[in-house]
Amino acid sequence: MKKSTKSMILALSAFSTIALSGCGISAKEDFIIDFTYETASGTSVTEEITAQDILDRYLTNNGSSAAEAYYNAIYEVALREVFTNGRFQNRLSDAQADANRAVDEAKDAADTAGTSWEDYLIDTLSIVGDMSVSEREHQYYLQCEVNAMKEIVSDEFYNTFNQWNPEVDEANQDEVNQFNMVYGENGYIKTKLPYHVRDILIQVDADAANYSTGEISSDDAEQLYNLFEALVRSDSQTNTYADIARRLTDDSASATNYGEHLMDLDTSFINEFKLGLYTFDALYNEDIREGNADFDSLSEKFLMPSDVEEELKAVGPTYIPYEAVVMLNEYKDIDSYKDPATGQELTVNEGKASYYPRNIIFNKYFNSHNISFIVNQKVDSSDPAYEYALTDTGVMVKSDLDENGNYAIGQDAYFAEGSNEAAHFQQINGLDYPVLCDEKGNPIVVSRSETGNAGIHFVVIEKSPLENQATAEVKLNEYYAPVNPLEQNGQDANGNYYYNEEFPTDNNGNPLPTYVNSIQTTVEGYNERIYGNSDGGVTGIGEKYETYTGTQKEYQLFEWVTEGNFRAQDDSIQAKVDQYITQKMLSAQQTSDQNLIDSWNAYSTTLMDQERNRQIGLIPETCAIHFGDMDYYGEGKLCYYSTSLNTNPGSGSEGNN
Repeated sequence: MKKSTKSMILALSAFSTIALSGCGISAKEDFIIDFTYETASGTSVTEEITAQDILDRYLTNNGSSAAEAYYNAIYEVALREVFTNGRFQNRLSDAQADANRAVDEAKDAADTAGTSWEDYLIDTLSIVGDMSVSEREHQYYLQCEVNAMKEIVSDEFYNTFNQWNPEVDEANQDEVNQFNMVYGENGYIKTKLPYHVRDILIQVDADAANYSTGEISSDDAEQLYNLFEALVRSDSQTNTYADIARRLTDDSASATNYGEHLMDLDTSFINEFKLGLYTFDALYNEDIREGNADFDSLSEKFLMPSDVEEELKAVGPTYIPYEAVVMLNEYKDIDSYKDPATGQELTVNEGKASYYPRNIIFNKYFNSHNISFIVNQKVDSSDPAYEYALTDTGVMVKSDLDENGNYAIGQDAYFAEGSNEAAHFQQINGLDYPVLCDEKGNPIVVSRSETGNAGIHFVVIEKSPLENQATAEVKLNEYYAPVNPLEQNGQDANGNYYYNEEFPTDNNGNPLPTYVNSIQTTVEGYNERIYGNSDGGVTGIGEKYETYTGTQKEYQLFEWVTEGNFRAQDDSIQAKVDQYITQKMLSAQQTSDQNLIDSWNAYSTTLMDQERNRQIGLIPETCAIHFGDMDYYGEGKLCYYSTSLNTNPGSGSEGNN
């Protein structure tokens, strides 16, 4: 760490204590700062500002509690002190310039809206009382100046405490853990659990809320098949998972970024995507569970309610035999039956699309909202072995699914052992079969989205925050190090790249694979990985920190700037200020936590609805294999459908489905 956390603390400790009493300024009335303000006409006005002035201003704010007023006053006093006499005094002119610019922009906005400057100020400021336009403008400037100071302090805070390697810092480990809000014990990495993932979205026509008789197009079936064919032939050179995502995903926003996302507990993703990955790591991924001594608490890390956990364990993952992928493509254009005797094209079951073979295959294997994996197996083509009574009519229906919602998979491998395709299926500790993986050996997690882009997500985890750090090739602090691997583009006269010595390296001095260098190859590209970009196409580590802190950041900065040296003289008032901060931070965390818990409950409800519906609503797979065959589709047979007997698509007369 180039900047010492310890020296930052000592610098702040050098300031005199500023105490504010309940009725105004205390005996320490030496806090007087010259406040210079440049009016729109260019006139420079210099006034004195005291702690009493600042407190009075906040006490007259509409809707402001006493505790909030004192909090804001203490914060502003501290800011003005450090910008006038402290470590930020060389940035005071920047804050003033930003404030003047904000005032000018506000005046332009008022003109554009056809609003008088006085009315604009009255609407913008929450300060009550009779004031002239000039006085209101001064108040607005002060507000803008404080906001500018906060932005500068915020940037400095991040730059000071975003370091990835605490071993080179002069502060002791306790100080690093206390102040390092990205990599410390209470920092972003350990509290928000960021996942670096890649996603491929294939949108389909089928209604996401239809769990058993959804209908896809021929193009949908072909697109799914083409994706699987690319994945089963991926390599580490020209056909990586990232390359495939760029070419084939239907998510145009992430396509240019090779399907990449940086997802954490606060990220607003669809439940099947986000919670599906959490379910995999917390409940099924034994490598993750074995790397955590208290693996029973993994679900608690994700705030998974205990009843939801039991439901997810009962549902389990779904396995999709690769032959089903091939059948989906083979059947994609079949929507009628050719009479072998006459060659005539005939409609089947009155042309009902839910019986098209591609839709039967899609619904059984791909229309599942719990996590799924592709396995190198053939399908089980036998007739359905289970029978259930419809709750409303008592009519019996045949099903491929047992009482636990599981179906049989063929015992034979689809790709021969030793083939290049078969090598893409690897055994993941905790799963029942070897599953399709990317070129790095990451399992491809498949999930059907319930909302948003109604399609199927194919996700790999590039970096899980729950990896065993003792055995990980790249530690989390190294992986998310906000360091550019290059000092400049190009090569020197000897062909050597301008590597940055501060970038994480292995024992041989070679740069480690990290979030920053996982895609880009230029200084500018790497900087986008650190700081993000204005288009929003690349998520920067710094952006994630900003999002993580959110409401809490205001109070973190307050504690950092004041450092206990700026307090209300009255202990009871200071206690209320402290309580105000605690409540605000707790409220922000509680809101975030409740949002995640609500998502878990909604996800569980979806899976329970799905399980009930699929068990009696899925059309048996054999109806796709024997499409149009009168031994299956003749009247009274397994796949026969008649509207006079059946008002629920997918079920039939007694003994039929």
